[in-house]
Amino acid sequence: MAGCTSGIFGSFWSGYGSSHDEDSEGTSGIDRSRGRADAEPQVSPEEVEMALDHLNISFMRRFTKIMFNPTNPFIAGASVLGSVVACQTAYMQGTYEPLPHPQEDRSCGFEAYEMPSGEPAQVTKRLLVLGDSLVIGVGCDEAPLMGQSLAKGMSTKLRNNVAWRSMGIDGGDARTIHSTVIEDVRLAVNGAALTQLGNRWHGERCRCARVDHEDEFIGTAGVPDSSGAVQRVKIDVCVVLCGLNDFKRLWKGRTATVFRRDLLNFLTELRSVLGPECLLVLPALPLEPTRFPEPLRSFVIYIAEVYDEMKAELARELAMTSFIPKPTVRWWRRVHEKHGGVISADGVHPNEVGYVVFGKWLGQVIAKGLASRRDTIAARIAASQSPIGTSRSPIGTAQSPIGTAQSPIGTAQ
Repeated sequence: MAGCTSGIFGSFWSGYGSSHDEDSEGTSGIDRSRGRADAEPQVSPEEVEMALDHLNISFMRRFTKIMFNPTNPFIAGASVLGSVVACQTAYMQGTYEPLPHPQEDRSCGFEAYEMPSGEPAQVTKRLLVLGDSLVIGVGCDEAPLMGQSLAKGMSTKLRNNVAWRSMGIDGGDARTIHSTVIEDVRLAVNGAALTQLGNRWHGERCRCARVDHEDEFIGTAGVPDSSGAVQRVKIDVCVVLCGLNDFKRLWKGRTATVFRRDLLNFLTELRSVLGPECLLVLPALPLEPTRFPEPLRSFVIYIAEVYDEMKAELARELAMTSFIPKPTVRWWRRVHEKHGGVISADGVHPNEVGYVVFGKWLGQVIAKGLASRRDTIAARIAASQSPIGTSRSPIGTAQSPIGTAQSPIGTAQ
């Protein structure tokens, strides 16, 4: 069954990169100033034009890929380009000023979906978001928005309530995130409240403080059931946001192969903690809207795609693990036309609009995958219980086209 469910998700998301830009941006009701999704922003034409101009990088991206291709015969040109990138990197590292963290922490929440009258209430889905500075909301003014936006996108698309919790570390790579959060994930699954984790999360680099709607997330975890067994929190989806800080340490030997090994170790232990039914999601990191100077930006995007491919490989190999390709440049262009810039003052991290746009989009994509898996499994269960395709029925035998390998009916067995 593990291989089956992995195939279901893989087949859904493998083709999604070419069609997801047709979906809505999920950006209605964004308020830049308050860190909430409850009002439309006012965007100046100048801001829209600047943002659109910044996306025109197709030629430089193609040129960078050609120059840094291992089979490139123009070694001298690649060396010159590499020298320019190295100088730009050194300059930016020397002049970069880190943004302050949001004024408040928001590490737990609940997105309620209002069911139409007469429809039965849905079971609450539980979402866990782990990662780096994107999770703690660097670039937001008042509060982190990634976890909330992900949950909102899932809730809207799934027509379910979604309870969520997030844990992140500023500047964390896959190895650091693993060592920092894994014990707290274990405690959370066993029903520990955020207040019980408070002593472990401290300082400016680790954030997991504000307590909202904890009851919805914890549920009956920690309470013995009728048999006396202590119940655990069932996490439906765990999103892992990482990769950027790994390739920032490329010069320290953190190659894509090392990143793959570190991420595999993290995912393996996460699976042992969260159980076999939790969907692990590895999103690609969209760096197209960032404001690095060229050719550095095209080089960073190129390297990021190499690291994202490591995520895709692991998703193909591991059960109940999915890789989600990043939105296309055309999708980002539509976002810019509607909302202007999506990057904060440091040119790297999203602003409030960027977090809401990407978070809601990602939540909707995850919800589509969950719905597709649910419908596929239901269809297979129905087929397995049907007399069509069983050994006791003349229909579905080797002499019949129904129930053969060429037909989806009767193949569940």
